[in-house]
Amino acid sequence: MSKKLSTRTKFAYGIGQVGEQVKTRGFDLFVFFYFQQVLGLSGTLTGAAVAIALVFDAITDPLAGSLSDNWRSPRGRRHPFMYASAIPLALFWFLLFFPPSGLGQTGLFAWLTVFAILVRGAMTLYHVPHLAMGAELSDDYEERTTVVAWRTLFGLVGGVATSVIGLRVFFPESTEFPNGMLNPAGYPKVAIFGSVVMFITIWYSAWGTRDQIPHLPQMQEHHERFSWRGMLADYTQAWTNVSFRALFIGFSFFAIGMGVFQTLQTHMNVFFWELSTKQLSVLPIPFAIGFVTGIVASQRFHRRFDKKGAMMGALVVVVALGPLPVVLRLLGLFPENHSPLLLPALIVHGLFVALLFGVVVTSVGSMMADVAQELELESDKPQQGVLFSATSFAGKLASGGGHVVAGIGLDLIRFPVQAKDPSLVAPELIRNLGVLTLCAIGCNLLGIWSMSRYGISRESYTASLAALSERRREAVAEPGE
Repeated sequence: MSKKLSTRTKFAYGIGQVGEQVKTRGFDLFVFFYFQQVLGLSGTLTGAAVAIALVFDAITDPLAGSLSDNWRSPRGRRHPFMYASAIPLALFWFLLFFPPSGLGQTGLFAWLTVFAILVRGAMTLYHVPHLAMGAELSDDYEERTTVVAWRTLFGLVGGVATSVIGLRVFFPESTEFPNGMLNPAGYPKVAIFGSVVMFITIWYSAWGTRDQIPHLPQMQEHHERFSWRGMLADYTQAWTNVSFRALFIGFSFFAIGMGVFQTLQTHMNVFFWELSTKQLSVLPIPFAIGFVTGIVASQRFHRRFDKKGAMMGALVVVVALGPLPVVLRLLGLFPENHSPLLLPALIVHGLFVALLFGVVVTSVGSMMADVAQELELESDKPQQGVLFSATSFAGKLASGGGHVVAGIGLDLIRFPVQAKDPSLVAPELIRNLGVLTLCAIGCNLLGIWSMSRYGISRESYTASLAALSERRREAVAEPGE
């Protein structure tokens, strides 16, 4: 369907990303820090719990993608799964933050493992069909970028709201806790806030796009229903596509690198930079401004440089600029903690990195939609769910892989837990924390190399769309012949 979409449809579709980002940002900003630093679970066990959940993601993501690709119902292929996920996700997220008192290391590890699996599994049930539907709403080359831009924008809203509200409202500073993030009383409020927001936005996204169901691709009778053998065949077929491999492998490496940085971000802000919770609540604002600017600019960059050119240029600069403040601090060239120049320097840096990151994320989402079209031409079967389950899994690597590396790293440098005053942590441990964040650079470089092998251009896209449209016309004409 090449027609332009209404603003209402794009709004309803995009707002569904709020729920996914509340979960993702919540894991990075609150869950890891809560279990590792506040409750005292070792970093290795905290990372291991998320790693186990990631193994289940490796199964449930492709399962959700293949199921929704092959689903037949009056409500279409995607919507039944989106509706079904809202209540379980909200419930599991709430319970995650309420481990029974008195649990030791083993008990806390088991609690985090079980509910990390349940939360991520429930989110997969929604997120993979939601991503797949985004590729089906329009066939237009530039309209797809707009759809992804709306989704990315609302994802930003969810991430920023989680950070600002969480830090400023739920974690005020006090005499007992100079940094509110170390106060256990704030985390139940995070649980309630996240549950409510995820339920409302996910349910509304499904309900608000229900009028598009008749216009979305449906499974044809000659296509087989879901089977494990068929799912394996679909993924084998997808893996033969060079552009899919380039995006999946590249974005996975890049996501792990970003995940290490994001997972350690709370530790860095609290201990390395010694920012107050009020200062922490300011940082997401310039990030949001830069990210929105990048999203808006993406379509213009795509016209001028094509999608791959825009993405690769932005990605290289992000990887170069991202670790710069930490490197400069380790060299003694960045403003000292509590200096009036520190927060402005971090704000300016965050603004530019976020702008370029907005271009990267929007480009990758739009490029994967183009891969889905190319693969449908090759296989004669719409497989958006299969492809976007890979995107979903790569995104979870950002959180899961980041948690694993960060957790083990914190234990290796013997970083203290349950510290109430960041100023009392030994300087050499703070320095080691900064060095630990730099291990993400290697993953980011591998990601750049892989994504450089992406092969779809505007011209090849137009040719495949014409061939696919002709095939669809022939398929419609055949029954009446």
